[in-house]
Amino acid sequence: MSDSAVKVVPSVLSRRLASKQTGMSFIGVFCLVGLLAFVGLFAFKVVPGYVEFMTVSKIADDTQANADLMRAPKSKVMASINTAYRHNNLWDLKPEDTIKLTKDGAKGYQVEVDYEKRANLLSNIYVVTSFKKVAGEK
Repeated sequence: MSDSAVKVVPSVLSRRLASKQTGMSFIGVFCLVGLLAFVGLFAFKVVPGYVEFMTVSKIADDTQANADLMRAPKSKVMASINTAYRHNNLWDLKPEDTIKLTKDGAKGYQVEVDYEKRANLLSNIYVVTSFKKVAGEK
């Protein structure tokens, strides 16, 4: 019998093992669960800041759209923004820290949103999100 005539036939045992070894290993599942937990924690810490920014942005746009209020004194504009913050449950934000009013000729004031939000992710690791927007612009 020559060497070329010898055929290697897979054994029945090796075929049975190959058919049973499907799916993820324990380490793969553990890594996947860890990754999903991290992404969930990250989303849990970051998403509320963006929702809060959308609310602040809407308040700034509504304030900018009120032409009579824009010609009023700065203290009255800030008091109006503060009232809107309280109505929208933005208790940890102050208008003085998040809104900048700049003089804009005949229109009165230009409202700008400019602030940072810091969220503790893990022990001494923080996620800092910076928000900037000029009211009335998209």
